[in-house]
Amino acid sequence: MEKTFTYYDMEADSGSAVKATCLSCSYVTVDSNFKTIQEGTFNSRLRKSRAFEVDAMLAHSIPIKKIQSEKLSNGELVDKLEAKFIELAKKGTVFVGYNSSGYDQILLNHMLHLNLKWPYITSKEQFDLLPAVRAASVFEPKALNYLTNFKGNTSYKLQDMIKANNIKSEVAHDSLWDTRATKDLGHLLFKNAPEVFNASIALRKKEDVLSRIKDDIFCWNEFFFAKAKVFCGCYLGSTIYPNWHYLFDLRQSPEEIVSIMNNRDELKKRVETSPRFIRICKGNRSPIIMGKENAFNIEEDYKALGIKEIERRYNYLKKHREELSVRLRDLANEKIEEKNQFEQERKLPEENLYGLVINNDERKVMRDFNQAKEVSDKKKVFINFKHEDIKTLAEMKMYEDLTEDDFCKVLSKKELNKIKKRIANYLLDKSDSYSPFTKIPEQLSRLDTLKLHAENDKDDNKSKKLQELDDYLVGMMNDYEKYI
Repeated sequence: MEKTFTYYDMEADSGSAVKATCLSCSYVTVDSNFKTIQEGTFNSRLRKSRAFEVDAMLAHSIPIKKIQSEKLSNGELVDKLEAKFIELAKKGTVFVGYNSSGYDQILLNHMLHLNLKWPYITSKEQFDLLPAVRAASVFEPKALNYLTNFKGNTSYKLQDMIKANNIKSEVAHDSLWDTRATKDLGHLLFKNAPEVFNASIALRKKEDVLSRIKDDIFCWNEFFFAKAKVFCGCYLGSTIYPNWHYLFDLRQSPEEIVSIMNNRDELKKRVETSPRFIRICKGNRSPIIMGKENAFNIEEDYKALGIKEIERRYNYLKKHREELSVRLRDLANEKIEEKNQFEQERKLPEENLYGLVINNDERKVMRDFNQAKEVSDKKKVFINFKHEDIKTLAEMKMYEDLTEDDFCKVLSKKELNKIKKRIANYLLDKSDSYSPFTKIPEQLSRLDTLKLHAENDKDDNKSKKLQELDDYLVGMMNDYEKYI
C-alpha cells in the first residue's frame, strides 16, 4: 500500500486548545509524490455552552453571522471529522499539521473527548511539520527561505513561511488554504532537505524512538526563545513517563555526574544547575534525530572535544547509565509526590482528558450513546453511565446536540436548568481563577479596548466586526444571567 500524507488545519475560537471550539477543519490527502488525492472542509456553528476569545475570532476573520449560519452543529462536525479521519487512518495515512503537537492535535483530542469518543484517532501515524522546518534552518539552512520578526529572530509562523517561500495562499487563516500551503511547504522541505524531512517522519511512531536512540551517539536540536541549540548525546534511560527518555549531553563530563549520583542532594542540585547535563526526548512527539556528524559541523564545543573524546565519554557512560537513570527517576518521583501534596482542586470533566480512567464497560456505553439516533434510545443508554465525569459530558453533549424539548425527554426540565446554571457559573465568572471555559466578562473588557483602538484608527470595518462580536456575547450573557 502506497504511503499517503493527510495535511490538516483547524480554525477555532480560542488560543487555548482546551477551551476552543473548532469552527473549521480542512484536510488534504496526497500521495508520495505530493499529488492531491482528496481534500475537504467541515464547518460548524459555535457551541451553545462556550464563549469565544475575541482575538481568536479576529485572527481567522470568519464573520460570526456566517459561523452561526452553518448547517452543522459542532457535534455533527466532530462526527463527520471522526468518520473521515478513521477512514484515512485505516488506509495507513500519516497525519501532518503545522504546530499540530502544540495546538491542532490537542484540540482534536479534546473535541473527541467532549463528544464521548476515542480521542487518539490520529496518534499512531502523525508528525508536526513545524519542528522539521525549524530543524531545516539548523541542519540545511539553504533549503528554505525565512523571514525575521521585529526582534530580529527567525519567524517560523506559517504565514511568514508561506510568504518567504512564495507559496500560493489566497486567504490567511482559512483552514483549507492554510492546509494547502502546509502541504506545499512540506513538499518544498522534501525536495530541498530530504535528510531532515525523512528524519522528521522516521520516528513518527513512539515505539520506533527507543530503538533509534538506545545504542548510538546522535544529534538533535532544541529551541529556546526562538534560538536553536544543537546537542550531541546519547540515551541514558527512560523517565517515569511512558515514551519519554533521558538524554545525556556529551559536552558534559560523565565522570563528574557519576561521582555524585549516589549523593541525592548533590545530584538534585546538579540536575537543576546550568549547563544541564540531562535533556528530555519526548518519544510521543516525533523527535527529529540526526547523525552525530551534524553536531561536529555546527557546534564548536563538540568539535573542540573531538570524536574520540565523545566516543570515550559515551563508552564510559554506558557502564553507569542504568544506575544513573534509576537515581534520576527517584528524584522525579519525589517531585511528583511533592506536587501531589499541593494538588489543586479536581479538574472539571471537560479538561480532564488525560486523567480519566475509563473501563471497557463504560467505553461500550459511550459508543452506544453516540450510536443512538432516537431520543428514546439515548434515554435508555444514558441510565447505564456509571462514571460521574462521563455522565456530565453526556449531559453537556445532549444540551449541545438536542433541542430543549428533546433534552427534557431524556432528563427533566430541572436537570436542564441545573446544566444551564453550571454553564452560567463558568461563563459569567468575574474572578481570575482558571477555568476550561472562556469567561464572557473578560472578553467584553477586551472588546471595549479593541473598539476604542478601532475608533481612534477610524477603522470602520473592524469596528463593525467588533460590534457584532460584542452583540453576540452580550446576548449570550443575558441568556445565562437568569440562571445565576
